[in-house]
Formats: sequence, C-alpha cells, structure tokens
Amino acid sequence: MTQPPIHDLGMSDTEYAALAAKGYEPVLEHQLIIIGEDPSLARNLSKLAGLVQNKPPETDEEWDEFLEAWAELTGDRR
Repeated sequence: MTQPPIHDLGMSDTEYAALAAKGYEPVLEHQLIIIGEDPSLARNLSKLAGLVQNKPPETDEEWDEFLEAWAELTGDRR
C-alpha cells in the first residue's frame, strides 16, 4: 500500500492536534498553496473553513474563535 505524501505544515504536532479537533483540514491548506495562495492566507482560510464546516458557531467561545480567525484573514483588528 502506498503511503500518502508527507507535507511540512510548519506547525508542531500539538498545534496540529488542536486545529484538527476544530475541523482544520491540512489538505485544503496544501491545495490552496499549490494553486498559488500565500501560505499564511491558506492557513487562515483553512482554519476558518474548519470552524464552520459542520455547523455555525453557537457558543461565545466558538464565536470568539471564529472572529479571531476572521480578523487574521481580513486584517480587521477591531
């Protein structure tokens, strides 16, 4: 059986596990980078997509995480 390629995501295993628990999809990030997206923007888009892929934010904590990811993505630091 062929193993999938390993990609350096520029984060520790602990960071990856925390993001994965929130629905982060590293393949999406990698695909965005392949098509020419800036790596930091690709990371933020992937985080944002992971936060809302299964359901919209409901708790204050989920909204805070979403708004933080949105601010990183848009540069809006209100």
